[in-house]
Amino acid sequence: MTDTSDDAATDPFVTQVGWLIASAGGRDQLVTRSGGLVSARTLDNWMAGSYPRTKVTGAVRELDAWARAELPGYPEAAGVPALVDSCGPYRGASAVGPATADDPVEETPAGPAPRRRRLPTWALPAVALVLVAVLSSALTALVLGERSPEASAADPTLAANDLVDVPLPSTGDGTPLQEEAGSIGANTFADPRTLSGRGAPIPPHTTIMVRCRYYAPSVPSVSPDGFWYLIETEPWNGLWTPANSYMNGDPPGGPYLHNTDLAVPVCR
Repeated sequence: MTDTSDDAATDPFVTQVGWLIASAGGRDQLVTRSGGLVSARTLDNWMAGSYPRTKVTGAVRELDAWARAELPGYPEAAGVPALVDSCGPYRGASAVGPATADDPVEETPAGPAPRRRRLPTWALPAVALVLVAVLSSALTALVLGERSPEASAADPTLAANDLVDVPLPSTGDGTPLQEEAGSIGANTFADPRTLSGRGAPIPPHTTIMVRCRYYAPSVPSVSPDGFWYLIETEPWNGLWTPANSYMNGDPPGGPYLHNTDLAVPVCR
């Protein structure tokens, strides 16, 4: 059985999988970093709500164990139970449906109507204080615009912004690659997830060395791929720059076909 999109967006298992994907830098990056414990197709199915409902499978157990060892913050950061605790028999009891024609109906014996208890006069002020406290908390949450973990998992941009406390991966394969900036140059940032720590811009057609690429769809302008390069050239060394601001092997004057140079290794 597969959940609808609305159900999947609030499903603890789907929320946890979404957090893992965002934390790893993307779906394909999670497959690579986990050593192929799950496939991209399996992750797509899980995100759509099609995951083990009757038992905790080996794939779920292996990914859970890997995440505990390799991803700081798992499982608490997503705000939902771990993978092994939110699928199979641990999904929680099903909601009780309405009675059917075959269900026995218990008859309630006739008798005097129960007397309603009234609160003593001295308790009324205390009840009023409790109601005021509850309403104040609800209004505060509304004004501050608090986001739930489910909302972050459903939106990759929100999920990326919620991961600012997770260290950025910065390891390539040991061989920096050369990339040339396009005709309008490129921006640089200390953190591609939040666009914080803006650095000096890279002039048009400047050639730099990059160590690896990282998936962070933090702004629409990095679409459609959403990748960033980690720079290894002074004075921008250690900063991140949008991959689609570079030629990525395309010839001067076009056609421009590549938003990312896939020869650049994924950051680990």
